[in-house]
Amino acid sequence: MEFPMRKTFAAAFTAASLILASGAAYAAEWTVDPANSSIGFTVEQGGAPVSGSFGTWTAQIDFDPENVSAAKIEATIATGSAQMANAQFAGMLPGADWLATEAFPEARFTSTSVTAKGGNAYEAEGTLSLRGEEKPVTLAFTLDITGDTAVAKGTATLSRSAYGIGASVGQDNLKDAVAVTIDLTATR
Repeated sequence: MEFPMRKTFAAAFTAASLILASGAAYAAEWTVDPANSSIGFTVEQGGAPVSGSFGTWTAQIDFDPENVSAAKIEATIATGSAQMANAQFAGMLPGADWLATEAFPEARFTSTSVTAKGGNAYEAEGTLSLRGEEKPVTLAFTLDITGDTAVAKGTATLSRSAYGIGASVGQDNLKDAVAVTIDLTATR
């Protein structure tokens, strides 16, 4: 009689473990609210900042502050959705010398690791695929979670020349460093 009881206990323990594990996995999956989120960029041109944003993008985020090493972040950005207030710059962005949106309609960031930096600060190392080039990128961000809502704000700096963006424009007129900003609201 002791043997069947052990089997029953083992089966119950296994089932409970699977249920708890699936709950923990679910807790790490976040759904971004695009209406309350943005991805922007700023570059210095002629000594003044010029900014824009991307209107169409998606993000898949699996993140649990209790298990940061298992975090995964992936974002896909429609390069043709780049918007700028300056009509001249906005008209240039889709062109072959800039984002080349016809040949490269998407950019993709895929994290390779996420590290806690203390408090609500984190750092995501990853690869950005843009214009057929894949380069390492570091995204420093803060994360504030209240209940089932998370707000993340972060920055990364890209080298436009590393991706062949605006190669015909000298760095004396348009700086090489492009600041990318994220402001995301997500729920689980």
